[in-house]
Amino acid sequence: MKKIVCILSIFCCLTTFGKDSLFTIANNEYSKKNYLAAINLYDSILSSGYASSEIFYNLGNCYYKKQDWANAIWHYEKALKLDSKNKKAKDNLEITQLKIVDQIESLPKLFYQIWWNKIITFLNTKTWQILAIICIWIVLIVQIVNRLRGKKTTNPVRFLSLLSIVLFCIALFSFKEKQSVNEAIIFSSSVVVNSAPSNNSTNLFTLHSGSKVEIIDQIGNWINIQLVNGNSGWIKESECKILD
Repeated sequence: MKKIVCILSIFCCLTTFGKDSLFTIANNEYSKKNYLAAINLYDSILSSGYASSEIFYNLGNCYYKKQDWANAIWHYEKALKLDSKNKKAKDNLEITQLKIVDQIESLPKLFYQIWWNKIITFLNTKTWQILAIICIWIVLIVQIVNRLRGKKTTNPVRFLSLLSIVLFCIALFSFKEKQSVNEAIIFSSSVVVNSAPSNNSTNLFTLHSGSKVEIIDQIGNWINIQLVNGNSGWIKESECKILD
């Protein structure tokens, strides 16, 4: 048994060391301006099943240097999906978005929508879940102790109970927000958005490489998209890359 544990430990160490080594080599290639070599090395790390916000951020930088705006935006978006607090990725994404053709302004949100969005994105979903679970356990333990001592429910316990419910709701909405939103980046140089999933339907407007869309529905190889300004229509799935 000890031998098996030892072998597994050595394997894990070698795997981690291998990833770290590739990451270091890729960073060196980037510093030498060998961006294609760096991209291949970062991609090999991702292919091994290991993904991190930092790797996607570095890939975004590589594609930015190659002036491949669509790929740069896609990778910065992936970095932010893994870590919404990655300020470097957020800043570079905003800079890259200024390089693309379509400058789409989002519809103004109501004040309570802005506040609620700030709350649920203040921490990631996992952290909200952990806080909710901790709070629930504290309430349960305190309640059990109070019952054993013959004491009634106190105001602090009532407050913690309410806080548990609030944290649970935030965690739930944070999870739903992350799961329900399905987005993609346009990769074709120019895409005609149709009114229906058919080539014979009316042409509504045109999108260009690098634009971000939300996927609402899909029929066959056609996807129904919506922009932040409210415009919607249908495009071929092959014309974009989904942010899964």
